[in-house]
Amino acid sequence: MKKRVQWRLLFFVLLLSTLVVAIADPFNTPPIFLEPTDSHVTAYSEKDFELDIEVEDVDNDILKVQVQHLPEWCTFDPYLLQLYGRPERVDKGEYFVTIKVDDGRVVRTKRINLEVEYGHTAKQHLEETMTGIWKEKLSSLQGASAAVLSPEGELTTFAMGSCGRRSSDDVSPDHKFRIASVSKLMTATLIMRLAEEGQLSLDDRLAEHLKVPGLPNGDKITIRQLMSHTAGVVDHLNHPSFYRGNWKYREWSERDIFRFAAVRRARFNPGESYAYSNTGYYLLGELAEKLTGKPLGDAYRSYIFGPVGMENTLYDDFSTRRKPIEGLAENRRAYEYHQSAVGAAGAVISTPSDMARFGRALYNGELVSEASLKEMQKDIGAEKGGDHYGLGMRLWDDFGIKHIGHTGALMGYRSILMYLPEYGITIALTTHHSHYNWYDLVNGVMLEMADYYR
Repeated sequence: MKKRVQWRLLFFVLLLSTLVVAIADPFNTPPIFLEPTDSHVTAYSEKDFELDIEVEDVDNDILKVQVQHLPEWCTFDPYLLQLYGRPERVDKGEYFVTIKVDDGRVVRTKRINLEVEYGHTAKQHLEETMTGIWKEKLSSLQGASAAVLSPEGELTTFAMGSCGRRSSDDVSPDHKFRIASVSKLMTATLIMRLAEEGQLSLDDRLAEHLKVPGLPNGDKITIRQLMSHTAGVVDHLNHPSFYRGNWKYREWSERDIFRFAAVRRARFNPGESYAYSNTGYYLLGELAEKLTGKPLGDAYRSYIFGPVGMENTLYDDFSTRRKPIEGLAENRRAYEYHQSAVGAAGAVISTPSDMARFGRALYNGELVSEASLKEMQKDIGAEKGGDHYGLGMRLWDDFGIKHIGHTGALMGYRSILMYLPEYGITIALTTHHSHYNWYDLVNGVMLEMADYYR
């Protein structure tokens, strides 16, 4: 009985040894992949794609090649050993394809990252996006201009429509626009620069640096509250009493604006709520002039326009119908009233290219410190029950895309500056026509350019 068990054990060991030899088979050389040599392969939308699969077997074994996880737009030819297809724009993205080669004894596997990118330039993409939305939803739009800065700083521009009343020329990327309240982001940046220099603290009372006679709560309002629209100050540009008398033909002094604010009641106690106020930003401009000892336009140039290289940007405290701004895309309201009434709240003139340069410089830490930038992005407005607003900065999370910047609306002009942190791109859009579908263009450009750079 004992010998029988031993013989069975010996037979099992010999059988197992035979199987191991069959599996390992030291006389078989596994197949080798020759092509593709790289594990990352790129295809381009709306262009034909071909990829040859080349394998070698020194034993001349018959090879069986299989491909798994192919995207729908791609086909595998088992006879030619080739992948081919034509991806569309909607196919943009990454696909992980597995190639298996079997020589009957060993299976070799190669994983390929097949990435579909757009088969056209950023400029072509921007142009297609804007013209498509224009034809579909904004066919009556007088004109618009856009600029996009890539994560690497590459500038893409596109403009469409006619430039205005004084000229039948088409809008070009060099035409200037009233950027309105996008100016507030520049004003806030200027104030942060002055704070970094030690000329003020954000929680200083305004009255410590600038006296505004009779201003309600003037001895309590802080600079931070003015910047975040939580000071409770009246908004003169949106107050019906402001547009009376000869408002279309006069110039305003700071005393005029101070008095207007002084004789109106506070909207709430400082820091208790949120209410957008152009008057608050006008006061910040006066504060900047007081601290720098310079006219506001010179302060902007010294701290922002000059360092960023914004050669087509200016502060408008002078233009009239008889003294128009050279290169301004005009509408019938372009010189409706003197911009001395607006000041630091929205009197900057610029191009989308310069706006984008400013946004990129700001959000990449070239104008203010990282600590200052974090302060500007604190959502004080929402904390007080209002808009998502920091210090001179709107904060958005639309369509699953977080973006920060500012909007502008003044005398029929519309503007927006957006920085998309996840994508590292900056977008600026302007128009001289307050079209009711303006935000279809804004949102469409944002979504399409984010998709292009994702």
